[in-house]
Amino acid sequence: MRSGVAVRVLGALEVGSSTQASVLPPTLRTVLAALVVDAGHVVPASVLAERVWDEAGIRPATSTLHSSVSRLRRLLEPGAGPWQVLVTRAPGYRLALAPEALDAARFEQLLRRALAAADTDPGGARADVADALALWRGPAYADVEAGFARQEARRLENLRLEGLELAARLDLVLGRHREVVPDLEELVLAHPLREELRAALVLALYRCGRQADALQAFEDGRRLLADELGIDPGPQLRRLHEAVLRQDPALEAPVVPAADPPSPPSSSPLSSPGAGDDGDVPARTPVRTSTSALPLATTELLGRAEDLQRLLELLERERLVTLTGTGGVGKTRLAAAAAEAAAERFEGGTVLVPLATLDDARAVLPAVVRALGLPDEAGAGALDAVAAHVADSRTLLVLDNLEHLLDAAADVAALVRRCPRLVVLVTSRAPLRVSGEVEHRVEPLGLPATGEDVLGSPAVQLFTERARAVAPGFAVSARNAAVVADICRALGGIPLALELAAPRIRVLDPAELLRRLDHALTSGPRDLPARQRTMRATLDWSYGLLDAPTRRLYRRLSVFTGGWTLPVLEDVEGPGVLEQLEALVEMSLVTVTFSRGRPRYAMLVPTQQHARRLLEEDELAEVSRAHAEAHLRLAERAAPHYRGEGQVEWLERVELEHANLLAAFEWAMGAGEYATAARLTWATWLFWWLRGHVLVGRRCARAAVDATADSPLEGPAALVPVRARIALAAMAFAQGDFTAADEGWARACADAERAVGVDPVERDEARANCTAGAGICAQVTGDLAAAADAHRRAIALARTLPEDTYGPWIVRLNLVWLGTVHWRAGEAGPARRQAEEGLALARRDGDRLATFLALYNLAQAEAGPAPARALRHLQEGIELSEQMGDLANLAYFLEALVVLRAAGGRAGDDGDDGDHGDHGDHGDEGDDAAALVRLLGAASAARETVGFEVHNYYLRDSVGRAEAEARLRAQLGEQRYARELAAGRRAPVAESVRTAVRVRPVTVPPTAPSPAS
Repeated sequence: MRSGVAVRVLGALEVGSSTQASVLPPTLRTVLAALVVDAGHVVPASVLAERVWDEAGIRPATSTLHSSVSRLRRLLEPGAGPWQVLVTRAPGYRLALAPEALDAARFEQLLRRALAAADTDPGGARADVADALALWRGPAYADVEAGFARQEARRLENLRLEGLELAARLDLVLGRHREVVPDLEELVLAHPLREELRAALVLALYRCGRQADALQAFEDGRRLLADELGIDPGPQLRRLHEAVLRQDPALEAPVVPAADPPSPPSSSPLSSPGAGDDGDVPARTPVRTSTSALPLATTELLGRAEDLQRLLELLERERLVTLTGTGGVGKTRLAAAAAEAAAERFEGGTVLVPLATLDDARAVLPAVVRALGLPDEAGAGALDAVAAHVADSRTLLVLDNLEHLLDAAADVAALVRRCPRLVVLVTSRAPLRVSGEVEHRVEPLGLPATGEDVLGSPAVQLFTERARAVAPGFAVSARNAAVVADICRALGGIPLALELAAPRIRVLDPAELLRRLDHALTSGPRDLPARQRTMRATLDWSYGLLDAPTRRLYRRLSVFTGGWTLPVLEDVEGPGVLEQLEALVEMSLVTVTFSRGRPRYAMLVPTQQHARRLLEEDELAEVSRAHAEAHLRLAERAAPHYRGEGQVEWLERVELEHANLLAAFEWAMGAGEYATAARLTWATWLFWWLRGHVLVGRRCARAAVDATADSPLEGPAALVPVRARIALAAMAFAQGDFTAADEGWARACADAERAVGVDPVERDEARANCTAGAGICAQVTGDLAAAADAHRRAIALARTLPEDTYGPWIVRLNLVWLGTVHWRAGEAGPARRQAEEGLALARRDGDRLATFLALYNLAQAEAGPAPARALRHLQEGIELSEQMGDLANLAYFLEALVVLRAAGGRAGDDGDDGDHGDHGDHGDEGDDAAALVRLLGAASAARETVGFEVHNYYLRDSVGRAEAEARLRAQLGEQRYARELAAGRRAPVAESVRTAVRVRPVTVPPTAPSPAS
């Protein structure tokens, strides 16, 4: 990218460079504007054409668009290329501008920085706002008439007005009330409905000693709102009016030291207009209150019944309770609801103290003093004053937004110790970490699970309620329920995010809103403080409270997908990150869940998106590489365990990391690190097979094979593309594409044999894999002689390989598969012997995959002569399938069990006197038959969930299944059969497994399955 190119849109659209300025014709202006609104992102050609020409009703030829882009490119970068600013990226074009090269981006950057620093460095924040506003030369996109540009201009204009409001608020904090009155009068005249500007004017006038003018300014606004919109002023402006009438001391201007940067006032209706932490509850000037004086909620508290009940219980028995949770989750709203509900229990009253505007922890107790209506005190005097005032009366003190003042935690603890009947309720994004504190974490609202009733989700209920407030006809229906659920999931169930997005239903349908969620979260109610009007501002506030190392980790965590564990994080970032990770957990920016007692960390989707936006391009590239390399190491460490005793543990572990592995693969492909992608494919193929992820597995393997197709077959890494091709063949086989699988294994075998300079053991390992693949391909296509020969060759080759290779695994699998060949050929004795030999090896090494393959063969071989043993084989295979999470295998075993039992297989009928377990009292034959039908339904559902047969080498008894279905239909009747089948399809896997090992077989004389069926 050439830094000399700059684009300015805050006024007429201009293009400049270090040497010249370009005047663009109208069409090219519109094309450039259409790219600028998504600068840094690829704009599809179809979208670009729609933005530029749709309003004119023109559908230009593709060549017209390309011609316009080419002309614009030459104007931006005179010369013959290579182009660095306007680049072609499928499926369209990307405008690559640094933030400083685009005035709108620089404006937003400065404004975000000012918002983040407003409470901690008001002087620096005011300078940033001034720099941001100075970038404006006139109305944004002034000479671009297209609808998309007008929409973007309106968004930027709203941000400009927010900047003006922030500037006014900061000026008042800095004691500049006299200087800003003329500017505020002009701004209020230009924007008479902006209540925050009017509130700033009222307060500035009051501080200048002009109380009458301040009241008149309020009255002018009240009358205008009534005449124009038919509404009353918002709660912030009303509270300010009341405070002016009673000449509240809290309205006095701050005392600004001559040399030091000024501090904001401890409490101001302008600078702390209070939704507190989460934008749900308007704050008020703190006074000693009864319940009627608490902030009044204007909307119903949804989805918090359990939290509220738990909080009331804590307030009854605990002295110091802290509500923690991410920004926007609703801590303030919940605290206010609890305070109101518990008010009768506190005869001393309830005191609410908003702390968002304080920037000094030493000011917390003085703020409590003022909230109680006492004369100003500081230091130890403040503690004494509060203790004396509260005395023995049971009082509830609510400290709202303490996360940036955690150094005051010791003062809060001391206050609790001094006042034996005082109960303190704190809202904070981080706990206080003091003795006696009880933390209650406020989680996001519950999201709808897959297949669950969408309207039962609290997040959906809140979204729907807020959408109906602006669009009364909106309703969640079968047509839009899935999209609404996706919106709520994308917003992480965070109430503030839901409240910001829902009003957009006024102009967008749910599907369009889902596509534009980022934009939907960029503005909120005017009566919220600026830091809570957008999700970005809310998260900027939290980010601003972090130290530099923790900020760095916060940004870099955004490359993880689906969460992470501490060992993986340390592999990416190096040791020494635990302290920063703990800080992010405490600040509610990272969540923690426990699985089997092990912690797993994650970010909510809005938080992750915020963190990703903060990553600069170089840092993103560096951490993405580290992330990919760490997950490659994890995948290669896991791969051997899929074949042995650690199968279940490692399959579960990698299932949790699967999204990260795919992200690593996508990064490797995008970065041209094709060898890394191929190694990930080889390390993960058996996981994909066992967990039924064959569709994504084949897609990845195909991409890796194509990308490494021209790699030289020489040197130590020559087998990397060969192994990717082996993985691709395995995925093709799992999908039933036997021709592609056979050709893939043959090509991989040939390449392995041609490769030079490779480890001979690795070469033979690849050859053995390919030979085994050729065997199962020949088997399923009916060439039994070729199959038997391939399996024998694979066994012989694999037996020469060391124990720590694929060798032992290939031996036991091919013994079982050779048994399948014998069974297909009608040779039951050899089939049983081969399966038993493979089973013994599999049990020795703890290999569940080879175990249940052998059990399936043995169950078929013994269905006629020893159905009880066949039954036990199938039951064990079903339990192993559940342990492995192998739904494809489970489908085969459930189906085989139904065929066996419907044909009359019963424990003990082969004379076996072993203990087969207590199967309980199962009722009559109708109940037994119903259970079998449910298992058929479960088998069908499992197979459909995977989408493919996967274990195509199994010999399914299709004739036996058809006969079992007919027999069960006749026994139950069509209607009950259909009901039970549907119930089985819906049943959880664990329930189906329990049914399979307990249901009593229908009593019908057994028949042996036919090997040819």
